[in-house]
Amino acid sequence: MQQIVGFTDTKRKVAVSLGVDPYSTNPVLQRELDGISWASFAGGLTFQVATMPIGGPALTVAGMTSTFQDMLREKSPTDLKIMNRKILLEMGANATDTEAFLNNGAFSPLEETAFVLNLKSLDGVANRGAFVRLAAKMSSDETDAIFCVETAELMGNLHNGEKPLARIALIGDFPICVAKDGTVVVALQWDYAAWTPLADRFAHDVKAEAKGKPCLVALSGAVSPRLRKELESREFRVQDLVAPGPLK
Repeated sequence: MQQIVGFTDTKRKVAVSLGVDPYSTNPVLQRELDGISWASFAGGLTFQVATMPIGGPALTVAGMTSTFQDMLREKSPTDLKIMNRKILLEMGANATDTEAFLNNGAFSPLEETAFVLNLKSLDGVANRGAFVRLAAKMSSDETDAIFCVETAELMGNLHNGEKPLARIALIGDFPICVAKDGTVVVALQWDYAAWTPLADRFAHDVKAEAKGKPCLVALSGAVSPRLRKELESREFRVQDLVAPGPLK
């Protein structure tokens, strides 16, 4: 048992050092991590990250990347869940939604913690519990979890930067924000967004929610020329490449 616990701890620290999720469902990544971690655990192998065959960016948290990585390195999944439960309840999420979120298998311990800490960075923003409830209800796989994490991070970056937020609202099953100046903010984690009938309907719903107030679409990736033209013709302000991913 001591060896198993020790190996798990080593694997978690190796993964964080490499910038990948130690709890990822990717079987290829897990196989590579196991091999590197066993060598480190059993043989005392030291390594340089630059020489490793795997890599890639781990999910980040608005304004606290190093602290987040320290948490992942030092805390077990159980410790992270205890911490996350406390944070969610303190920010106003109800107990039922909190437990539903914490028990949703779509979120790895890393993704769960990143989402919670990104919501925590929205200090003073009302109705964060609505996003917790939505994440618990609508997330069925890792893709959904990453969407929630990175959308919450975008919200945090806006809130602590150019556009302080007042509250979170929902349009159907999609979270939006209302800024302190009344602007309706759509913070969207998307690599490349194009104009579609669904985008047309959503833009109409956002304008109805805004009731004449300004509207801002902040996209992590890029918008197509057609999407930008259509949104700007409807008096949206469009800000893309806020947190560019693979298509940067």
